Amino acid sequence: MIQKHFLVFLLLSLFCQNTIGQKTNSFSGELIYKITKVDASMNPLSSNDENSENKVIIYAKDSLLKIVNFDSQNGYQECLKHMTRGKSILLLEIDDKGFAIRMNNEQSMNNDSLYSFKRKCGIKKIGGLKSKKTIMNHPLLANELICFYSKNIPSRYLNNFSGLSGIPTLYYIVNDDGLYRYILESHRSYDPPLSMFMIPEDYEIVTMDEFIDKVNSDN
Repeated sequence: MIQKHFLVFLLLSLFCQNTIGQKTNSFSGELIYKITKVDASMNPLSSNDENSENKVIIYAKDSLLKIVNFDSQNGYQECLKHMTRGKSILLLEIDDKGFAIRMNNEQSMNNDSLYSFKRKCGIKKIGGLKSKKTIMNHPLLANELICFYSKNIPSRYLNNFSGLSGIPTLYYIVNDDGLYRYILESHRSYDPPLSMFMIPEDYEIVTMDEFIDKVNSDN
């Protein structure tokens, strides 16, 4: 009898552990980041328009992602990702014609090998998430930068850096035209519809090389 009770207890414990693990390793909802250009010294010819609004909106449904990059000057760009299968699709519209561009791993991969992080004491709430302080270094930057990350949501939902154990809530990206600060404005947990992560029916599915050939042939 005691052995049966122990077996039931063990099975319940394993079930609870699996349930907790699924909740901490997955996320469904949206993350909204504000992007600000903070340094244009790397490229003196680049302009910094204070009136421009740049955002990244990430919609997540477990292993599915839809990433929307919004620029008040150039419009928006969308990307679909299937994290489990490692597939990425870039959605573009040119002259009212839609293209779904299949990206290979090299094209969709962010090179984070130049970024390094050191843990520091400090906690701050950013975008509604309890965030821990970390220090970021990059060989093109003269100074260390203070960043924050949250363990509430797994890092794979914003796979910019492999050196963090949660999603960054305040971080910096070094580009050819300068330094950009990303800060989480808000997050919301809900279950988005599956249709949000599907390729529109009227979009033509092509590779990047095929897309480039089509654009060049039309010019």
